[in-house]
Amino acid sequence: MSWLDELKLNVAARVAVIHLVTIDEEDALKALSRWSQSPEWPGGMGLITWDIGDQFRQVLEPAQTFGKLAATPETVLDIIDEYKGSATFMLKDFHHFWEHGHKVSRMLRNLAARLPFRDEAVNIIVTSPGRNLPEELCHDIPTIDIGKPGSQQIKELLEHETRSTRALDHSTHGLRERLVESALGLSMVEAGRAFRKAIVLAGGQPLDERSVQQVLNEKRHIIRESGALELYPSTGSMYNVGGLGTLKQWLDQRQEAFSQDAREYGLSTPKGVVLIGIPGTGKSLCAKVAAGHWGMTLLRMDAGAIFSGLLGSSEQNIREAIRIAEVIAPCVLWVDELEKAFAGSIGDSGTASRVLATFLTWMQEKTAPVFVFATANNIERLPPELLRKGRFDEVFFLDLPTHAERVSILEVHLKDRGYTMLSHRFDLNAVASATEGFVGAELQALVNDAMFPAFRDHRREIETEDLLDAACSMVPLSASHQQVIDELRDLVSNGQVRNASINQS
Repeated sequence: MSWLDELKLNVAARVAVIHLVTIDEEDALKALSRWSQSPEWPGGMGLITWDIGDQFRQVLEPAQTFGKLAATPETVLDIIDEYKGSATFMLKDFHHFWEHGHKVSRMLRNLAARLPFRDEAVNIIVTSPGRNLPEELCHDIPTIDIGKPGSQQIKELLEHETRSTRALDHSTHGLRERLVESALGLSMVEAGRAFRKAIVLAGGQPLDERSVQQVLNEKRHIIRESGALELYPSTGSMYNVGGLGTLKQWLDQRQEAFSQDAREYGLSTPKGVVLIGIPGTGKSLCAKVAAGHWGMTLLRMDAGAIFSGLLGSSEQNIREAIRIAEVIAPCVLWVDELEKAFAGSIGDSGTASRVLATFLTWMQEKTAPVFVFATANNIERLPPELLRKGRFDEVFFLDLPTHAERVSILEVHLKDRGYTMLSHRFDLNAVASATEGFVGAELQALVNDAMFPAFRDHRREIETEDLLDAACSMVPLSASHQQVIDELRDLVSNGQVRNASINQS
């Protein structure tokens, strides 16, 4: 059911006060205005808006004259209560007044109880940009969330914004689709602004792939400003990761599982995966390259931002993050250091527990192709219900790299720095033997450290000895984390988690 159909149902059922959540209130008003001009609209009912700036404005004049011109937030409700005709009133940004005045909340509750029994139907639609209805109003006033626009709405907006400039003349269907996709997750106002900026930067020329990047940059900025999410650049493919053969095979098998063919075949859409291990083992890197390998957008959830702000805003933040992810889908939602986000919910009956409950319910019931890629350093700090089957598809342990994996990781980082024919230039087996216990991040740092003396020595190419010298000067993190590593290995042994590597030899 669309938001407008839900609104129509509430109006027909004589629900007197309705909370409409939207950033695009003008688009919502346009939809209401179109409805008011249709045969479905109740006869004689007016459509009247009010806001603190423009005051009353009659979109559709009611059968019984409404002659009021101005009102305060308190008196507007008295005026509506005293009106003897039939009308739907849209009160814009009304959350400012219930947040700072108990009188407004009480008056809304009274009207919600009293108006349904009047002879003439009167409805009040209060709009706000978020789900911020006070607790005392939640049982009396239903909330309808319009959400973000879908691809069809964005496509129509793109056509509207480019019609006068002919910026899409002679463009390919693929370019139009990429422009639409690049704006998914934005409101209509934000998407329109992004398209207009792209048109200006094109300088009168047709839009092209640079325009797609411009819209993506605008989206990246807007999503970052929203607080809870960040549009993150995906990196390469799984072939850029050394080792972790089991994990890479598991991810590779699911690359096509988000397609229409997979759905027609009967495959369930993958839900997500949890990677655990000590810092530096490549958990975050895997999230980045998995999104790149699958050709999906990567969103990073900021746990700190979720729990910042005013009382009640944390639940709003997690719902908004989920909503954006579902609009942008298919995408990868990267939740880094999962234990920091939800560890506080253990034994807690407050905000952290409610945020966890929202996240768990979504993980259990979600149908949108949002793959949750979660990482954690300490599984013991996670609530047990978070890892229950049905939420995440699998939990992998990223152990210390094996000898063969260390060789593979060193090869990746040396190739990244332009070195080729590695087997002829380096004795990587010797370096791998000297770096037992090193994690991937430390091997990357080792290659970087080895380059400093070579650069100082007339910018020569690095040699095996440089790598061995760098290894001798480093103490791996595993030396102080052996107990944690052993405990995680025990989880693999008893079948609670899978090892991300093919073997441990």
